[in-house]
Amino acid sequence: MVGAHTLAYRLAHASSASHDHALESAGHGYWDLAVLLGLAALVIGVGVEMVFGPRRAEPRRTPVATWVRLFALQGLTFAALETLERALQGPEQLTRLLQEPAFWLAFPLLVLTAALGCVLLLVARKAGETLARHRRFRPARSATLRIRAHSVQAISHVLVSITRERAPPRSLVC
Repeated sequence: MVGAHTLAYRLAHASSASHDHALESAGHGYWDLAVLLGLAALVIGVGVEMVFGPRRAEPRRTPVATWVRLFALQGLTFAALETLERALQGPEQLTRLLQEPAFWLAFPLLVLTAALGCVLLLVARKAGETLARHRRFRPARSATLRIRAHSVQAISHVLVSITRERAPPRSLVC
């Protein structure tokens, strides 16, 4: 959603001055932080899908169903975020929201980012399944020390002889 949002503003406001003015007037002063949080969410989401995706007991969704869910979630989040940003800037900005070209341009871009999200989630799940399969079939290494019988005898003989030499003298009990 953050990627489509950023790209929509870049495309709708091509010149640097127009772009900066559009972002400032629409309440996007925090946008660098939003991009960082979006990237972090992407990495975490792919990681979670990779680690926990193969373990889920629920039936798998088709890629189309996942795409529809992602698009709906991104679209609603984008519309809510834009509305909140404009409302915080004042009622006059809220009325301009529907006239903003970046607002309308973001929705087709959200179609693409939802598709990209599906691909990323599918690749992460496949990678997780592959890793889990390789772990499952790899024999576990034991941390045992293998010593032959004659070695055990030699070691025990040395230990016994060392302890006899250092032991206190026997006392006679009357």
